[in-house]
Amino acid sequence: MTQPPQGPPPGYPPPGPQRGMPNAPTQHLPVQGGAPGAVRPSEGPPPGPPLSQHQAPPPGYGPSTQHHGQPTPPAAPRSRVSTAVAVLALVSLAATVIGLSVSENSRTAWDSVNAWGALAILGAVLTFAPVVRSSLNLTAHRAWQVAACGAAALALFWVLFVLPAAGSNTSLILTIGAAAGIIAAWVAPGRDTGPAGSSTPSGW
Repeated sequence: MTQPPQGPPPGYPPPGPQRGMPNAPTQHLPVQGGAPGAVRPSEGPPPGPPLSQHQAPPPGYGPSTQHHGQPTPPAAPRSRVSTAVAVLALVSLAATVIGLSVSENSRTAWDSVNAWGALAILGAVLTFAPVVRSSLNLTAHRAWQVAACGAAALALFWVLFVLPAAGSNTSLILTIGAAAGIIAAWVAPGRDTGPAGSSTPSGW
């Protein structure tokens, strides 16, 4: 004889709705935005300590402070001594050329000095050596020696040709040219340096 199937024990199932049982309600989390039916977890503050308003940004954040197109700073101005030498050398050259070329009594100084005039002009040009020594690759002492040679040529020309004709107007202009060249060589830097005092021997 077969026994009828036994039912669930007393107290089973527990009271209340059960999953998988009929009439059990399905729980859905509220959906905020997104596609219909999508389930999103509750949003909250990100993990980690809160950021302060005055907290500095991490390294490397923000625009770079270096600008590739920033103009270079201006070069340092020339020293007063170099400027004085340049002005004196220019006065010496201009006065020498004018004194030789200006006509006086229907004659110019070239008629009497001949090729010595070219020596005087060359001497005035050599007094520019301390100003352009970097372009000529000369040390300060060597540039001063070149200027001193130019001043010596001007002095020799003045003694031989200008001093005997001291009463003329052109002789006054030539005297100014010779004096300016000699002073330019006198005040030029490098006279007391000497060959051993140059840090990097270059040029001559």
